[in-house]
Order: sequence, then C-alpha cells, then structure tokens
Amino acid sequence: MESFQEVWDQVLEYCKNIMSETTFKTWIYKIENPQFIDGKVVITSASEFRNGILKDKFHDTLKNAFEAVLGIDLDIEFRVESEEEAEKKIIEKITEPAKTEKTNSRPNYNFENFIVGSSNKLAHAASWRVATADLGTVYNPLFIYGNSGLGKTHLMMAIQDELRKRYNNINIVYTTSENFLNEFITCMKNQDNKPFRAKYRNADALFIDDIQFFKDKESTQEEFFHTFNDLINSNKQIVITSDRPPKEIEGLNERIKNRFESGLIADIQPPDIETRTAIIITKAEECGLELTNPMINYIAEKIKNNIRQIEGTINKIAAMKSLYGIDPTMGSIQQIIQDIATDNKPVSATVDEIIESVADKYSVSKSDIVSEKRNANISLARNVSMYIIREVTGLSLENIGQKFGGKKHSTVKHSIDIVEERIRHDVKFKNTVYNIIKQFKNN
Repeated sequence: MESFQEVWDQVLEYCKNIMSETTFKTWIYKIENPQFIDGKVVITSASEFRNGILKDKFHDTLKNAFEAVLGIDLDIEFRVESEEEAEKKIIEKITEPAKTEKTNSRPNYNFENFIVGSSNKLAHAASWRVATADLGTVYNPLFIYGNSGLGKTHLMMAIQDELRKRYNNINIVYTTSENFLNEFITCMKNQDNKPFRAKYRNADALFIDDIQFFKDKESTQEEFFHTFNDLINSNKQIVITSDRPPKEIEGLNERIKNRFESGLIADIQPPDIETRTAIIITKAEECGLELTNPMINYIAEKIKNNIRQIEGTINKIAAMKSLYGIDPTMGSIQQIIQDIATDNKPVSATVDEIIESVADKYSVSKSDIVSEKRNANISLARNVSMYIIREVTGLSLENIGQKFGGKKHSTVKHSIDIVEERIRHDVKFKNTVYNIIKQFKNN
C-alpha cells in the first residue's frame, strides 16, 4: 500500500473533480492530518460543527473516493479533537519561528482566506498569476472592477502579501485615488514635485484603489499617465481597482483608458448563494462561532450583494458572544442584519423600485418608461431612471440596457450623458434627481 499521504492526495484530487471549487475548498481541502488507524480512516475536526457537517454531508463522498483510489471499502470515523490535542496545536503555533518578512497592512487579506466562486473566479486567478509570475510580466496592468464590498481590496492586499513573500525589500506602493490626488495637490502648492515622483515612479509595484475618482481631474490624470508609462516601461507591476470598467468611467482621459485596456480587465460580481454560504462558514470558524444551518442559510439569504456586510454580521455576532456571553439566536441575528445591512434587496428589485419612483415623479407609468415611446416626458423619465440605476446599483451599461428592452450600451451612455449635462446647468432638476437617489442610498 502507498503512503497514506499519497492516498489522501489522490482522494483530494477525486473530490476536487466531482464537486464545486467552493465546496471543495471550504470542506474537503481544509481537513487536517487524516490518519489511517486499525484499518479505518480517522478524520479529526477542531469543532463539533465542522465534524457534524463532514459526517452528515460528505461521509459517502469520502468513502467513495477512498474506494475509487484503493479499490477497497474502508470505514471512516469522524471525531472532534480533544482538549489536549487542541492545546498542543496552540503551543506548536506559538513556538513557530517568527517570520522575518514584512507583514501586510491587512494581514487577514490573503489568498488563503479568499473564498473563490463563480462571481470572482477570473479576478482571483488573474491576481494569483500576477502575484506568482515574474514581476510585471503578465496582466500588466491588472484592472479589477466591481461594486463596493465584493473583495477588490482583498485581492489587492493578497497580491501584496504574496509579493512580499517572494521578493526581499520589494518597494510596494499602495494608495487610493483620493490620496494620490491630495499628495499631488500638495506638491503643486509647494512647487516641488520631486518627492511625489520619487515615491510613485520608484515603486516596484503600484496599487491604486478606486481609480474612478480621477474623473475630471485633468492635471492629476496627466501626472498619473506619465507615472504609469514609466512603471510599465520598467516592467513594474500596476494593479488598479474601480467600481466600473474603464470605458464607463466618465471624465477619464481616453489614452489612460487605452492603457488600462492593454492589460487584463476582470470583474467581480455579487457572490452566489454557495459562495456566500462558504464565506459565512469560514468567517464563523475564524471567530470561533458555531452557527446552526438555519442561521447560516438566513444570513446567506438576507445579505446577497456585499461580502463586507457578511463579515460585519459575523464580527458583531462574535463580539456579542465575547463581550456579553450571548450565544447567537435567530432573533439576535435578525436584529444584527437589520442594523448592518442597509440594502439587501436583489438588484432587480431595486431597479424596479427606482423606475416606479421616477414614474411617480414624472406622472408616467412604469411600462411607458421601459417602452419605446418617445414622448418628451417619457423620454426624460427613462433617461433619469437609467442615470439613477447606474448611481445606486452600479450596474454596467450593458446590464442597464437589458432592463430597458435590450438597449445598446451606447444608447444607455447617451441617456446618462443627457442627465449629467442637465444636472450641471439646472439646479431644480439636479435636486429632483438627487432626492430620488437619496431614497435608495439612505434606506
């Protein structure tokens, strides 16, 4: 018989091929030190919760996997580690040699704890490739876009974490577009741009969060354009995030958009139910919480569009248990979600509500707004609806077009441009539009 570790590696490969990546990484891949004792497989878990899930949901899968690999039927025993075993693991962890490399400013944001699902698979794979290839040689620049709270910054920090492990004394510069702008304004006031350029143009890897805020900042864009070219020409890595793809960032210089599109553009969408469930389970285990399946399912159903809100919910549950000794209940979780999640409706429901609100304001019907009618008042209401949907939900122009009978990207863009132009010159119109937006952003 082969060594048990070799057998286990083949079992992992078998399981990986018959289940989703999220399920595999959340449950099977995380099994630690399975053993072969007295003719049976012993799988030990750190908690009753994880042990129960493995036993109830994955017993048959693992049994079939061992039979496929070894050609014999093996019994599998699931158990929870003893206090002595848990204490030994803690001691071993404490006495591990200290790591010498720099730590990330957000140590929990690494590849190991990033949950991969269908909504973020491309962005994750591209980020890992950037982090592990020779510096600046692939996907340069890497442009990641998606709504707030979906994991863009997590991936940026994970890339940095991996780069620091691979390169000694690497000069990584991370900033937000707002910080970049403020630093540039300061150097202009001081009439000395040397420190600014020394900081950014000597970077080995440059990370800029929320690049969309460069819109309409012509001088800042000019400086960034030259910084970008300097770094790219020197094979330095650039990673950028935004809430929308480059072509949809209004007020951004076309030549900068072209530079962004010369690399790889990867989007992150709201996570599906399986990914949300995996995130909840992983985060709960990190916090030492044992949540029931109904609790997990409830959180996953109620928070659909924001991973940050999921993490905030679990953190608050853990804080209540730690500070007040209160075990989680369905009632307490419902209250926590009500406090934390301000917008958990599906995007489609929000879109319908926006159209209805605009229809009421302009005294037209919802069906008129999504129709092909070209009456001036209906056309205005349609344009305003598209603009507000873009501002509130962050949907792409293509997706917005689908909500209006499959209108083209260029048609939606033209409608939004019309509203933006009128907002700049008509204060009353601007207040009307912004008051509708407030209804949805403050709910």
